[in-house]
Amino acid sequence: MTRWETKRLKRQYVAAWSTLHQARLGILIALLVYAAGCAGGWLFADHLDFLKQAAGSLADKFEGKQGADFIFSLFLHNLAATYVAMCLVSLWGLFPMVNAMANGLILGWLIGIAGGPSLHDAVAMLVPHGIFEWPAMMTAWGVGFWRGAGYRFDRLPGTYLHRWKQANRAFFLVVLPLLLAAALVEGRAHLLDPFPG
Repeated sequence: MTRWETKRLKRQYVAAWSTLHQARLGILIALLVYAAGCAGGWLFADHLDFLKQAAGSLADKFEGKQGADFIFSLFLHNLAATYVAMCLVSLWGLFPMVNAMANGLILGWLIGIAGGPSLHDAVAMLVPHGIFEWPAMMTAWGVGFWRGAGYRFDRLPGTYLHRWKQANRAFFLVVLPLLLAAALVEGRAHLLDPFPG
């Protein structure tokens, strides 16, 4: 990489982090909505049986996948979900917040129905990759909210196209690497068995 390319990449990263700074209130709101969803899912787990079907259909997408196939499928799933919420569908910030609430509800419900050893197993499974995935998700939902509504509180809101470009830059330079790391960590057990059968 040439010196000029290095400087250009550095400028892109500075611009991406500037976008996250502008969207910081949206990211905080996304975190609070997600936490509220988790609390609701945990407290009312007995009344949320309909989530069993949602969690089951999600698990079915990855059933039977091994090694690199599992990692790639998980990465693509998370990539598509975050890109849609962050850069495509905003609906004045409602769509990213509904996503945050729904994901929080599912996690809270899973914790609520787990107990004893299974709770320990769930935490051991979620936390390592969550270190990367949760910041990626909060960033995606928060920037999506900012792009749809939160920018109205900025002194320099910019145009719709400008905000879309800002969101895309932050997605590819910040969110995508975090999701890739999360997929690799979550699929670490499958890496030892790269080929099914």
